[in-house]
Amino acid sequence: MLIGVDIGNSRTVSGKLSGKKVLKRTALPTRELRSYPRARRWARSLRKALGGPDTVVSSVVPGVDGNVKRALKEIFHKAPIFVDVKGDPGIPIHYKNKSEIGADRVVNALAAKALYGAPVIVVDYGTATTFDIVDSRGGYKGGVILPGVGISLLALHEKTAKLPLVPFARVKHPIGLSTREGIRSGIYFGTLGATREILKGIRKQLGRSAPAVATGGWCEFFRGTSLFHHIDPDLTLVGLSLYWNERNHG
Repeated sequence: MLIGVDIGNSRTVSGKLSGKKVLKRTALPTRELRSYPRARRWARSLRKALGGPDTVVSSVVPGVDGNVKRALKEIFHKAPIFVDVKGDPGIPIHYKNKSEIGADRVVNALAAKALYGAPVIVVDYGTATTFDIVDSRGGYKGGVILPGVGISLLALHEKTAKLPLVPFARVKHPIGLSTREGIRSGIYFGTLGATREILKGIRKQLGRSAPAVATGGWCEFFRGTSLFHHIDPDLTLVGLSLYWNERNHG
């Protein structure tokens, strides 16, 4: 059984994968993997919960990669495969410098193309909010990066004297009747507005319509907003499965 591991800046999500299906998943804060003993305990719990022995990993946090590689190899008795963007990730890359692209963004594009066709736009609401575009020929064209929901909330709190740190929530009306409501409204509707405007600009540049897919830890907050054709929180894990299959059976 294949285990996919997506190491993000805030959290690490792992899943038991079968083709294009995610059968089971677990998550933990990525900071836990900065200690090798904790990474080893994580790998042990991962094998107990999800099985093995094959593991495939996408990571945007180089500081934990060594611990993860060592722990997975020790516990699963087999070295993990890390997504190599500079190699052949299974999708043509039209980017000036491949080494700058996050592995999660490439496997998102790979999965979106396989599941929803091309062209397609992926909006990943994670630590950063990223837009990734697969063009009509099926190649990774590039994208957009802006501060994510969590970063925005934290920045308002840390860079001001009086604004509190508030949990994110979906908001019905823009006018807040308290500071907390005002912050939630600003971040929610600000994110909606940015998403709408960026999607409009991307489609104009492509010269054609393209469906949009939302994924990432915050994506469920935007379900039913009419901006997206699909909400797929497991897109990255599915992309890892497709990457592994391409590497081993392509």
